[in-house]
Amino acid sequence: MPGMHPHGGPPGGPWGPGGRPPLPPIPPQGFPFGGPPGHLPPRSRSQPPPPGPDDFDSPPTSPVEGNPTAITGPTVISAQMKCKVFLKQQHAQWKSLGAAKLKLFKQDVPVLVKQLVVEADTKNKDLLISTIVLTDGVERVGRTGVAIELSDKGVRTGIVYMLQLRNEAAATGLFNDLLAGSDRTGGRH
Repeated sequence: MPGMHPHGGPPGGPWGPGGRPPLPPIPPQGFPFGGPPGHLPPRSRSQPPPPGPDDFDSPPTSPVEGNPTAITGPTVISAQMKCKVFLKQQHAQWKSLGAAKLKLFKQDVPVLVKQLVVEADTKNKDLLISTIVLTDGVERVGRTGVAIELSDKGVRTGIVYMLQLRNEAAATGLFNDLLAGSDRTGGRH
């Protein structure tokens, strides 16, 4: 019979043409106002203030221990050198982005945080990379390369750049600086 499922009933069963039950709406994850912490929707002066922490039944979210997401205090430049920058496109395929100058900023207090900043070695000094270094996102590539995966708010993004240095000693030095103070030791991996 046209318009009927071979085993009887409407096509897709009781849920209609898709054949699956509808998905329930997804509630916001831990954000009572629908945005990240510190983000509140704009309100007019006539609206009452948003509910306070005592107005909710659930406890506040626990702080997440782990990777710091920003430099918040005084820094020192722990490495500064020229390099060539490559963007990883596929496995073992790299797109050249040209010559650049890198600086590795380090903050020791209150926690150890490192930020890698790479600018194009051009008149405009375009910013190519600015990322907080996550030690599990750093690897050696050959004799003169160091790969670094970008992070966003303490989470690896999957975007990988390779910095090619002048020689093996420079690559080893940068690699060791990137990992210094972590549970990973420098050297070849």
